[in-house]
Amino acid sequence: MAAAPPRDDAAPGAELSLYGDELEPGALVGPWVVEARVHPGVTAWLYRASHLSTRAPAALKVVREQYNHVSEVLRRFKQEADTLQALRHPHIVEVLEYGELRDGRPWLAMEWLEGQSVDQWLAQRGPFSAAEALTVMEELGGALHFAHGRGVLHRDLKAQNVMVLPRVEGFTVKLVDFGIARVQAPEGLSGLTSAGAVLGTPVAMAPEQIRGQAVDARTDLYALGVLLYQLLTGRLPFEGTSAVEVEEQHLHAPPPRLGERVQAPPVLEAVVQRCLAKCPEDRWSDVPAFLEALRAALAPGTSPPWAAGLYVDVRFPESHEELTDEDFDAKEAALDAARDALEAAGWMFAVDGGNVLLAWHALPEEAQTRSHALDSARVLAEEVLTRACELAGSRAHVCVYAHTAPGEVTRDAQGRPRLAGGDLLRLDLWTMGGAPGTVTWTDSALRR
Repeated sequence: MAAAPPRDDAAPGAELSLYGDELEPGALVGPWVVEARVHPGVTAWLYRASHLSTRAPAALKVVREQYNHVSEVLRRFKQEADTLQALRHPHIVEVLEYGELRDGRPWLAMEWLEGQSVDQWLAQRGPFSAAEALTVMEELGGALHFAHGRGVLHRDLKAQNVMVLPRVEGFTVKLVDFGIARVQAPEGLSGLTSAGAVLGTPVAMAPEQIRGQAVDARTDLYALGVLLYQLLTGRLPFEGTSAVEVEEQHLHAPPPRLGERVQAPPVLEAVVQRCLAKCPEDRWSDVPAFLEALRAALAPGTSPPWAAGLYVDVRFPESHEELTDEDFDAKEAALDAARDALEAAGWMFAVDGGNVLLAWHALPEEAQTRSHALDSARVLAEEVLTRACELAGSRAHVCVYAHTAPGEVTRDAQGRPRLAGGDLLRLDLWTMGGAPGTVTWTDSALRR
């Protein structure tokens, strides 16, 4: 489908300014209007666009001008479009339409995913909890198994190609970028093999992929193991200063153990180690076998303990009045007083900066002891609120929120407890809507 020419009332040269190698906002690509550039890929630009009539958003991928006559780039681009159209799955990005610009450059419109890639999510909030990691693996594993059953290997599974989409409760994930997928007839495991050029990203490539040898479903399982390790630790299993150094580790270095970086039961350690086996024959045979083992490793008996969280928010409301140094000093004094009170009570900090504090404390398992601990937390929350309000002055608003939830506790480099995952870190779920000068209790915080 060709792009529309500029309007009759457009200024001279408008088409050139809109439809160069980088499309400008307002450019029409089929029925899609470009709104903004999102990412300058190596062979294709990614834009945010909206439908001309429905205004529905889309992610628009357009091949760069210099690659418009490179047959391999065009072949892969068309393959990605065809592959995505054939893979309709809740956890695989959906293709909406594709066509060509007037200069022959192919374009692909996909659903717009309002979220972040896993690597961005990790950079902002740290490792996933065990339960969150299981959610990612269940959804992503389902997508991969669906693709494998239709003769498709992804071959570039990595944190950047998995999108995390927040929901009212929790999140969901979607697999994107099938640009180097391998497509063959679905003839079982033996039908999912290929050999030849080395394709993929070094951080997550299986040894056979690096060597250019035959690959199959177990190659994607190796990458799934790399991602699982990254979700649980916040780090890649193999890191280096160059692609060659990373590849050498994938080829020859023993897989690092989860226990070197986080607390992990032996059964979970074994699941990750088997994913990262050098030989495909030593890995899980397929995705369902891997997921069954992972579920068993993260059975209810290994669920994380509960913790209480207190979130203190001291900030100035939007106002046209000019704030003074005294106002800012009062706000800082309120935060300092809250910090001192929480620290004196033995609470630890997961967030400490700007206008807010997030303090947490592990809760005992025994019911009566836990009830006493929650009573103490309630008294502490009121004390923190009272003292902070006294010092914040008349201009700053003080809100305190209290919540309890399962929390994954690890150790930092100095051996101190660290809150590494769980709903206490999902601040969007429980730290909104509170009235200034009050403590807002969630339902779980009120239960004994």
